[in-house]
Amino acid sequence: MRILRIIYDWPPPWQGLGPHPYELTKAQLRLGHDIDIFCGRWPKAGSIEKPEGVNIHPILREPFNGAIFFTSSLILFFKYLSFRRKNKVDIIHSHGHFGIWVYFYRFILQKFIPWAKELKTPFVVHFHNIAQDRWEKMEKQGQEIKAVSRNFSWPLTVFSDKKSVKVASACIFVSEENKKKAIELYGADERRCFVVESGVNPVLFKGVSDIEKEKSRNDLGLDRYDKIILNHGAMVKRKNVHLLIDALVLLPEDFKLLLVGSGDADYISKINESIKEKNLMNRVIQVGYTPYPQTPISYQISDIFVLPSSWEGTPKVVMQGLSCGVPCLVSGFKLSEDIRGLFYLENLEPKYIAQEIMRLFKEKPSVDIDRVTINYSWLKRAKEIEKVYDFAIKNYLV
Repeated sequence: MRILRIIYDWPPPWQGLGPHPYELTKAQLRLGHDIDIFCGRWPKAGSIEKPEGVNIHPILREPFNGAIFFTSSLILFFKYLSFRRKNKVDIIHSHGHFGIWVYFYRFILQKFIPWAKELKTPFVVHFHNIAQDRWEKMEKQGQEIKAVSRNFSWPLTVFSDKKSVKVASACIFVSEENKKKAIELYGADERRCFVVESGVNPVLFKGVSDIEKEKSRNDLGLDRYDKIILNHGAMVKRKNVHLLIDALVLLPEDFKLLLVGSGDADYISKINESIKEKNLMNRVIQVGYTPYPQTPISYQISDIFVLPSSWEGTPKVVMQGLSCGVPCLVSGFKLSEDIRGLFYLENLEPKYIAQEIMRLFKEKPSVDIDRVTINYSWLKRAKEIEKVYDFAIKNYLV
């Protein structure tokens, strides 16, 4: 089968969604598929990742925040039309709103020229979040939304979502909650909605020996007696890293917080101010952006992973922690099954977060690594998506 994937985030850099489509693509190659990828490309980002069997069609990313809809996505649309005239694919798999004008194009064809050749190819849309749901939650929580986002980016993102559910032969959601919200807010056809949670690469994300763990800790100025709390991911307000800072104040001096990832500059500035005000400079280690192949180290040296998010899809960072054997204390989502070593926060009060961290350190819970490896490998996820493809091919809209 020849697959055309449309995805904005493709490494490098490895930030945001990048590792998800990359790992999924590699797993689909193992299943014998040929894959073409239309993706965003940062200038001077380094040599683009190109697994054998993949054809990359890079497009220059937006020149400034909010410009994607009339820059990169428009360029994508015209390159897509050119590609489709010359190439036959068996299925199109698009992630997110990078394909906004492709969705709109197919919507117009579906409405006025339903016999068009373009519509003969099944179209799968992959939702990693539901834009309108996030927008409403941000407003409910009183979070600041910049003018360009409120009046421009968010409305177009919602427009993209709504058009994509109308043209999709099948929709993939990373969580049951996202699926429910798409049905509720966008009128998505439940018969064409499927849940495929995020996966993990268990070969890359695995535990290490105590000797290797201590060596890596020493490299960061840590020792075997430090109790390391890890938070890895985008530093944005909905991740509530500031609450984790507040919780750290309530923990003994030997508890230290390792922050891995980049994010919103204003939010990071506020975090840094809070660290200074609370005199935590010696207890918070900030690593910043780390390329995906090096991220396992942060899990391997940590004792516990904490993600106090307001909302999530199915965060790949949690699956990575569990795969490394690190207990995870999380919020903002719930997996479809219970896994030993995964714990949910009932509220986000710093005092409660600190109490739960202390409890887990005392209890020293184990993690069911085998279950994670078997049920959440990217190969398993690729096989689940095969079933979605089969449905789309048999039931595509014309």
